[in-house]
Amino acid sequence: MFGFTATTRPEPTADNYALAYAHRRTWVMASWMYGAIIAASGAAYVLASAVTGHDAGTGMGMIVFGAAMAAVGWLASAPKRFTRKIPKPAMDVPRAEQAIRINKGVVVASNIVMAAIILAAAVFAPRGTAPDVVPILAALSVWAPLLGFLILRTTRFLSERGPRYDLWLHDRKPGSR
Repeated sequence: MFGFTATTRPEPTADNYALAYAHRRTWVMASWMYGAIIAASGAAYVLASAVTGHDAGTGMGMIVFGAAMAAVGWLASAPKRFTRKIPKPAMDVPRAEQAIRINKGVVVASNIVMAAIILAAAVFAPRGTAPDVVPILAALSVWAPLLGFLILRTTRFLSERGPRYDLWLHDRKPGSR
């Protein structure tokens, strides 16, 4: 009537369930990892503050805040981490395959861009190497590599989804351990 055609959703395959399991594992890891990245950034701030003689209070606050966020994230993801429930099938296999193809390049490019930004800020900013600025640059320098790790780990979950899902199915059977 309105030019729309009714389409039926395709039947899920084993790969759709494996992809849903990979999404679940990615969510579980990311739920605590972002807080850990803030804490690691705070640790870099504290170390740079110790070297430059600047006050490390901001870095200590980042460590406490990041650790608290990581703990809350871990607790929030506990039900998904320990579930034995079969995941709902994910139907976005083409998007996952695209992520597997491009994520490594995205990580490399983002690390290069972040290094260039930090280097430019240190060299060209009027106070780029001042004792109160160096800890900020150190804290920023931690972000791209750790986010890159998270992206690459997610990519690995996606690319190894079939064997990981099969192993999880085997392990969830009663008496399999």
